[in-house]
Amino acid sequence: MESEFEISLNMKTSRGMETYACFKLGNDKKFAFTLFASLHGEDAILRDSIITIDLIKRENGLLFPLSLQHCSYEQLSENVKIVTRELFKKLNLEG
Repeated sequence: MESEFEISLNMKTSRGMETYACFKLGNDKKFAFTLFASLHGEDAILRDSIITIDLIKRENGLLFPLSLQHCSYEQLSENVKIVTRELFKKLNLEG
């Protein structure tokens, strides 16, 4: 079975980190890593990090975290724009 990649958006709650959104990126590893590398944020996750963005590989029903970034609300807003724009271009040029 081929690997699928996704970007998940997570926030700290009283119950711990919770995923509240997910962007399905498909099975193109290069696209997934390039897109994630273009996002705004910090690699260092601190105790007071509220929002994280994860790059995930899904294989045979299992999730494998590949990379993680902490971001601010402003960076999150910009990141959602970037992911949406790049997915739009990829989906409309593939076919």
